[in-house]
Amino acid sequence: MVYRLLLLASASVLIGWTAEAFSSNQVVQHHDGGRRRRWSCIMQRSSSSSSSLHAETNTVSTSTSSKIIPSGENYSTLTLLEHIHLLNTNVHKQCNDNDSSKSEMIDFFIHTLGFGMDPKSVDSLLSSKGVVFVNAGPSQLHLNDNAEYCQKLNDLLSSSSVTNKNTFEIGLRYSSLEELKKNLANGGELCSYDVASLADGREIIRITDAYDRIFVAREVLIHSNDDGSNQDEPTISSICQQKVISKNNVIDNTPAEIVERYGIQTKQTSCRGMDYIEFFVYVTNEDAGKTVEKIALFYDFFFDAPTSLVNDGRSDIAIIGFGKIDDNGRAEQSLLFREVVVDDPQQFQAVDSDDLGTGHHIAIYVGNCDEDFEVAASNCVDGGLLWVNPQFEDRVLDVDSAMECKQFRFKNIVDIETGETLYVLEHEIRSISHPLFPGRN
Repeated sequence: MVYRLLLLASASVLIGWTAEAFSSNQVVQHHDGGRRRRWSCIMQRSSSSSSSLHAETNTVSTSTSSKIIPSGENYSTLTLLEHIHLLNTNVHKQCNDNDSSKSEMIDFFIHTLGFGMDPKSVDSLLSSKGVVFVNAGPSQLHLNDNAEYCQKLNDLLSSSSVTNKNTFEIGLRYSSLEELKKNLANGGELCSYDVASLADGREIIRITDAYDRIFVAREVLIHSNDDGSNQDEPTISSICQQKVISKNNVIDNTPAEIVERYGIQTKQTSCRGMDYIEFFVYVTNEDAGKTVEKIALFYDFFFDAPTSLVNDGRSDIAIIGFGKIDDNGRAEQSLLFREVVVDDPQQFQAVDSDDLGTGHHIAIYVGNCDEDFEVAASNCVDGGLLWVNPQFEDRVLDVDSAMECKQFRFKNIVDIETGETLYVLEHEIRSISHPLFPGRN
């Protein structure tokens, strides 16, 4: 059973910001239900040996992947909340000349929010079509402007009774908000924002972009060893860094105009990465408090993830921990599910179909070796979760193909007792041996 923690702080103290609730009060407790195959990194916690143990056996793993990512009682089995894939209609065509090298929307992510441009985006920028990848620390946003995909989702929306409000917000971490505030003041018409103060004097900035998506920026009390100085228990963020185009270290064949427009001049991007993603779960008053507890149990059951339940004075929230867990129980990153009580929850659910998904997805890296990924895949296959999104090339429905592709997908978060779908969110689950794992950089 997940650990339930009732926060006594008032909503006014928390200023309605979930991130502050878990940053100062979260208690993470891991539970081993014993109903699924165990993870090698979990088994290591109770072992006197520092070697990684193969899942379900006592044989020592020789996987080199386990040397990249640490494990133990201070780390979640969910290693990294790496990216969220977003649909951005006409992201390349925000200017009159349809030149994405001058796109104001791309500029918003690079020059306003403080992300860096991934070198993989060069071809898309030059052709003014395709996915643009923008990076910050270990994190990434995928800006997809696939017109056919967007049109199909719009047609599905128009034929349903769903209002399709944005069902999530993205928390971003900064070491200082001063540069961001200057950027926002000169940010044009592609966003709106407001600034508030927390009880401890720190500021938060809520930013709404041209697609009505919400980004919440705050100065994070970053784990003291984010610079990698503590080699015994480093943070995942200190190990994993996405590549970005830099004016100081130009990658071969990167066009000069791309470097000039999008290259960063500092060692790191001003945005240090995603702190959390918060999804809103619409429920009736009768189901309040029940749904997010079942969601937490889902991640505990299938992934052995550290989970918590909190109430911040407004609603119940499930917190799923990622990366390193500090001495106060705060996870390095978190996936949040907040209940919102409404009369008719069906009105507010994300548009969903087996052919299209929901238009957005999250990518998660699990464990610290291939054996851990195999356990995750086996658990999800046994649970009947795997799903293929026809919009992408990977076709994974069993463990063997998951091991070959180094990833699998599912979209239904289910009640582990009844199989009922609790929430629809496409997950892309990856092994740390996946070629795009930022720990390889």
